[in-house]
Amino acid sequence: MLEDRRPLLLDGATGTELYNRGVFINRCFEEANLTNPDLVRGLHDDYIKAGAGAILTNSWGANEFKLGAHNLREKTREINERAATLARESAGEDHFVGGSVGPLGRRLEPWGPVTADQAFAAFRLQVECLLRGGVDFIFLETFSDVMELEQALRAARAAVSDAASDQEPAAAIAASVTINLAGELLQGDSLETVITSADAWGADIVGLNCSVGPQPTLTAIERIKGLTAKPLCVKPNAGLPREVDGRTIYMSTPEYVATYTRNFLQAGVQFVGGCCGTTPAHVKSMSQSFRHFVAMRDTPTAGNDGKGRVTVEARRASTETEQPPVRRIPLEEKSRWSAKIARGEKVYALELLPPNGVNLEPVLERTARVRDAGIDAINIPDGPRASSRMSTMLTAVMIEQQVGIETVLHYTCRDRNLIGMQSDLLGIHAVGLRNMLLITGDPPKVGNYPNATGVFDVDAIGLTNVVHRLNGGIDVGNRSIGEPTALSIGVAVNPVHRNFEYEMERFARKVAAGAEWAITQPVFDERDMLRFLEHIEKTGIRIPIVVGLWPLTSLRNAEFMNNEVPGISIPDEVIRRMAEAGSREEALETGVEISRQLHERLAPEVQGFQISAPFGRIELALRVARG
Repeated sequence: MLEDRRPLLLDGATGTELYNRGVFINRCFEEANLTNPDLVRGLHDDYIKAGAGAILTNSWGANEFKLGAHNLREKTREINERAATLARESAGEDHFVGGSVGPLGRRLEPWGPVTADQAFAAFRLQVECLLRGGVDFIFLETFSDVMELEQALRAARAAVSDAASDQEPAAAIAASVTINLAGELLQGDSLETVITSADAWGADIVGLNCSVGPQPTLTAIERIKGLTAKPLCVKPNAGLPREVDGRTIYMSTPEYVATYTRNFLQAGVQFVGGCCGTTPAHVKSMSQSFRHFVAMRDTPTAGNDGKGRVTVEARRASTETEQPPVRRIPLEEKSRWSAKIARGEKVYALELLPPNGVNLEPVLERTARVRDAGIDAINIPDGPRASSRMSTMLTAVMIEQQVGIETVLHYTCRDRNLIGMQSDLLGIHAVGLRNMLLITGDPPKVGNYPNATGVFDVDAIGLTNVVHRLNGGIDVGNRSIGEPTALSIGVAVNPVHRNFEYEMERFARKVAAGAEWAITQPVFDERDMLRFLEHIEKTGIRIPIVVGLWPLTSLRNAEFMNNEVPGISIPDEVIRRMAEAGSREEALETGVEISRQLHERLAPEVQGFQISAPFGRIELALRVARG
């Protein structure tokens, strides 16, 4: 396949064509390998009849993570092996079969929850199964994250090496990335950097697929063809999709795609196929272009001296663009809140909700009273329990400008994509806000708007990495922003999480990502808090801890929080004390007394306290703060 450098026509789309043939969009396309093998085999047959010299398996999303979303994780091996055997049955011995491997569908660290080792293992398992099923080569396609591509390539190379023998030479590995209309990866990495990196990581073939149509793909090929001596591959979409009468339609005709097929071949591309929206009709037209094109075997091209020798040095480029050094603002210079933490002084924050309407005056009035009581900051939740309230950012600006007390701004991952987050964070710095509590956020289904869409491009760990990078003068696309931000990075931690080891592992990753201090969920048992503090001391997590306290107002309030508020756990002893309170006033006194006792016992062990004002009752919170 690679030896003679002859052009090879690949097949077209699998997913969109299976959808056109009756597989619902919300179903797992790869499951059809087991539930409707005749449909999958029929699609392969149609591409072979159209003139494809190689077909790809129906396995693009058949990794453990994506299959797990459809409760099919346990069938990962079966689905991949069946995908390979179905394609092999259609291809016979006269056509090649490529094992399609796509991204995991979950972000890798530092932006997401998947570790590099977990990604490597998932990719390796899939590639091993495809090889066992009889594929001739591995096709890693539609990658937009250079870190994920590295793990996929390393895993594929390991699996291919293990499967090779004297009788069975090592299968080739293609690495194909996806770009936007500007010709860059969707994560912001430069195309040139990724292509040279893929070359250095062991890809036998490099190229582009999906996201854009033939013209932007050809423009990108012209940029990269001199960077590598490896064969190039392309699988563009049939143009950009459009909505027509409620249907998604790809507008590029077979004739148009065939014209660009000739252009790709003339540009030196060896492997040409189609991605989303392309059909057997497109491949048939493309095959006519192939028949009319005479490839000049061993023709010298840029990056190749005609004898297969590399003339442009392959290098592993850094995943971060080199930037001039910038001075990170130290914690003590970021804000008054941060300065007290840096000096080891106790800090106090009082939590107040933004209004659920447009009238901010009651909040400003309460805030002024809190300021006069000597509290350091106002803690502003961002849509707690997925509720809709006035923007926390605008609320914080009004409080700091009109009242003169600092704020601790909660910022969640629920309502914004990565682009919107970065825009917000730059604006937050520009208007003078500094103290951030970065949290993942409650999913919409637990709130008043269960049908709203949760974004969650990243979680709190990824968001911490984003802010840490901005504080270093670099955005999420590895580009300089000039003057760095000076945001004080706080994170949340739950000392009473039901899966304590899981929570501690995530907390350690938040600290490694750049967290500078932490606020706990409301604590109602000093033993839980002391166990948490002992754990982080033993594991070497050195970060100031601010304890969350919540003065309970009634037995009903205690039962609701214990049973219906995510992340809250109230001991039976506390529930009993609230139940024994006779009147409403006694219940309020009991709730305050419980929080004051916790304050007194934990004060020597922690950096400070964040005290909630239940139902806006700031006098209760202030009584706790006074001790």
